[in-house]
Amino acid sequence: MIETRTLPDLVTRAQRGSTEATGQLYERHYQSIFRYLAYRTGDLRAAEDLTGDVFLKMLEALPNFRVGTASFRTWLFQIARNLAIDHYRRNRNRPVQPLEEVFPADGEHPEDVAQRQLTGELLRQALSRLPDDQRDVVLMRFVEGMPLAEVAAALHRSEDAIKGLQRRALINLRTLLESMEENHGSNR
Repeated sequence: MIETRTLPDLVTRAQRGSTEATGQLYERHYQSIFRYLAYRTGDLRAAEDLTGDVFLKMLEALPNFRVGTASFRTWLFQIARNLAIDHYRRNRNRPVQPLEEVFPADGEHPEDVAQRQLTGELLRQALSRLPDDQRDVVLMRFVEGMPLAEVAAALHRSEDAIKGLQRRALINLRTLLESMEENHGSNR
């Protein structure tokens, strides 16, 4: 039976070589890291690869992580952010067009699926047009629900700086979405 442990306990046990504790850390954080990277890159395959890389880096650096000095989740998001930045630098000149097929669930109307996809795609496009630091704040705060202090630590900024970035990001996001909706409506 797998026991639920506190995060510091799991980290300490993983540092001592417990594969069970390492697995629990992975299970607890995989979805959040993957979701962040999927929004950040706009490419599900790249997000899967980068998520795996995050956890490989975690394993390599885990012995040096000091429990109690930083949030483990914040530390993982720092790794994820750095890998996403490296990914963009390596792939700057190679456009990626992910192919996705989404089928309606049983009983779901195709029109609802189409509207949801359109809304999601508009949001992804708008997020991709934000400056990196603003996009990171939006993703960490609103997609992952991270507290202000954790976002500040992950981005190596003050809480006041994060509040300012968040405000500017939301204003820019609203402007982008309104512009995109107007353009989409005029193309019909």
